[in-house]
Amino acid sequence: MRFITSSKGYNKVYQNNRKFYGRLFNFLAQSEPEEELISVGIVASRKVGNAVARNLVKRRVKAFLREQQVWLTGGKNIVIIAKQSASQADWTAVSQDLTDLFKQALL
Repeated sequence: MRFITSSKGYNKVYQNNRKFYGRLFNFLAQSEPEEELISVGIVASRKVGNAVARNLVKRRVKAFLREQQVWLTGGKNIVIIAKQSASQADWTAVSQDLTDLFKQALL
């Protein structure tokens, strides 16, 4: 697994994607058949909250990705967009929503 770090990488996913919607997050997924690793970008806009809240959401997503790294393989580029409610959600809700969305996106 690797993280999308450049605006070019984000724009590539924004232009060609499939969308998946959850209670706390939205996913944009793009297939990359020639890639072996999954690429993930995390977006938390100012609508989510102040810097502390945005960073908390991003840390939780990264912790989930570290835990679930075993089954996160395959040629996909995924951008995870946090909704406002993600900053108030507890860990179990975040984990459950991300699990459901990844199952949809990786099929």
